[in-house]
Amino acid sequence: MVLAYHVIFSTYGFWLPNDPRGSNSDFVGAKHLLKFGAATKVRDRRSHALDPHNRALRAAAKQSLTYPPVTFTEQQLQAVARRFARCLQRTNCVIVVCAILPQHTHMVVQRHRYEIEKLINLMKGDATRQLAS
Repeated sequence: MVLAYHVIFSTYGFWLPNDPRGSNSDFVGAKHLLKFGAATKVRDRRSHALDPHNRALRAAAKQSLTYPPVTFTEQQLQAVARRFARCLQRTNCVIVVCAILPQHTHMVVQRHRYEIEKLINLMKGDATRQLAS
């Protein structure tokens, strides 16, 4: 039985679907990124963040992005945290632990009546609306 989920999601441009260290992505949606390789799905549970890789290729892929990578300021991090809290109140979701970093977020979320993908989309959508306003 699943008790909780470890969820990692990132800002635009932080971890590309074809990152040579793996991404958990099934496809590369941006056609201009395909020249840097196919999606690199990782099937094991260990972190691959420190694995050796071609840094020049990864940098070139990031340079080809349509927009600059997003890095949140301290003020934006606080706004994201407030919106996550608001979403938690609305859904009665329980987050065991959460780390909102400038380019990505880690959280452990207790199993909920919503599918985890829907719950995370609600939280990300709420935060995005706050940042866009």
